[in-house]
Amino acid sequence: MAELKPIPIFDWVAPELSVEARAAFVEQIRPHLLELIRPGDEVLDLCCGTGPVAFMLEEHGARVTGIDLAPGLIATARQEAEKRGSKIEFIQADVLTHDLGEARYDVILCLGDPFHDFPHDHLPGLRDHVARALKGGGPFVVHYMDGVLRLRSRMKEPEEIVQEEPYRIRKIFKAYDPVRAAYTAEYHNLTLGETCLYTGYIHTGPTIRNAFQPLFELNRSIRLDEHDFLDIYAKV
Repeated sequence: MAELKPIPIFDWVAPELSVEARAAFVEQIRPHLLELIRPGDEVLDLCCGTGPVAFMLEEHGARVTGIDLAPGLIATARQEAEKRGSKIEFIQADVLTHDLGEARYDVILCLGDPFHDFPHDHLPGLRDHVARALKGGGPFVVHYMDGVLRLRSRMKEPEEIVQEEPYRIRKIFKAYDPVRAAYTAEYHNLTLGETCLYTGYIHTGPTIRNAFQPLFELNRSIRLDEHDFLDIYAKV
């Protein structure tokens, strides 16, 4: 599996992904996670961003490791950890290829709707990677937005300003490729004069669940709002 390269737009929009900006989402999922995670549990937070969920779980006694591909997001998470005196280890790496160890973690999370960044043929690799690192019977918790609803929202707004500060960013929807179930969008950083072409992939609950079989069994699917879902799996 080819290692992924960091996508600049995630560092450009870091303020939108800060601990403060993600506070409402953290509070929304907190009760669901605390049903699964006990003090002292080893928790792996894949695609952790700036660490909002990781910090919340550490406050409840979990021992957390966070991994994300975006250098700017990990740098922000480390700065926040230093400010808090946190013991969380934040690693800048590709979650699909980084060595996660074997049967190390009690719980593994993949939150913040990261699946639209992964091509369909990457999901079985993610499944195998997580299954190897998770203890037997351990929960694997994923959060996603239904990909069809995501695409529909993108097509309604083919051009829009998505951020004003610290960078002014304009997004332009370009096309949808039904063969790959992928859409493309251009992000223009008007402050820096840079452009990034982003490809997102359309996943739905059934496609994600099918990709995770037979190593994981879906225990519960929680609808967080009209578009977003939190699925709780167990390692078989």
